[in-house]
Amino acid sequence: MSSSILPLIRGVIELDDIDRMILRELQQDSRQSFTKIAQQIGVSTATVSERVKRLMNRGIICGYTAILNTAEMGMVTLIAKIKIKQGYSVDDVGGTIAEMAECCCVHHVTGEFDLLVISKCAGYDKCGNVIEAIKKVEGVEGVEAELVLKTLKEELKVEM
Repeated sequence: MSSSILPLIRGVIELDDIDRMILRELQQDSRQSFTKIAQQIGVSTATVSERVKRLMNRGIICGYTAILNTAEMGMVTLIAKIKIKQGYSVDDVGGTIAEMAECCCVHHVTGEFDLLVISKCAGYDKCGNVIEAIKKVEGVEGVEAELVLKTLKEELKVEM
């Protein structure tokens, strides 16, 4: 089995039912208190606090943020598929692209392209600027880009 997949599998295996319940509650409303979460799942507040701290230390909980409806803000979603030149590192090229403020997600993917990048741009002109900036990154061979016309579902919650 690929060594890059093992940490993901280990992370899933090591989560117990209490961890999963805490994560479900936090995904529903990360602003709720540990006391409220404890009451919802039937454990002590101290247990929730300790588990959340451990989940954060393990990198499973990466942070807390407001989820914005970017379409209502007039932002455009850009999806770019990127082919990397032979001899260049996907991690290096992807890391450079990930530093761009507009880039929300950078995924190393299978198939014809090497990276899938999702960006949120303040208008169509800005999308063009982002595409051009990606093309200029050392190691990028080609970019195929698409603009999202309408978002039917967009959320970060995961089912466990």
